[in-house]
Amino acid sequence: MLRIIGLIVGVYTMFPFIETLALPDRSAYVLPLSFQPLLVAQAATRIQFAKGSYCGFYSGNFSRGKEFILNLGRGQTFITRNIGGGTQYDVSVSGPNGAISGRRISNSHIEYYIPVRGDYYLYIESTVKYSAVEFCAY
Repeated sequence: MLRIIGLIVGVYTMFPFIETLALPDRSAYVLPLSFQPLLVAQAATRIQFAKGSYCGFYSGNFSRGKEFILNLGRGQTFITRNIGGGTQYDVSVSGPNGAISGRRISNSHIEYYIPVRGDYYLYIESTVKYSAVEFCAY
């Protein structure tokens, strides 16, 4: 029985989405597993503009979502612009005081007013795997 449990733990380690494992011999051997899968958070990508520049960009796979962090100043206008094709269908921005709403200028252009200085987290998902986004702060 210890061998079976070791095998079950090994299988669960490889496939953490399995909640119940049924052994083919008998239905009496159905064992509910009570392990919680370990979720590893992906670190946010810090965006820093080149000296003297107000804008920067990032290109890559956005289909599973991508999180960015930027340090912005009070009173700035922060802009996201999709420059790589594919429609941005989920964009959210939150800062020191919580989520902030943007004003959609077009399908690929959103403006945000920055109320307080601090780090702002930006989450973007796209309908296509590869895309590019421009970030500007004025």
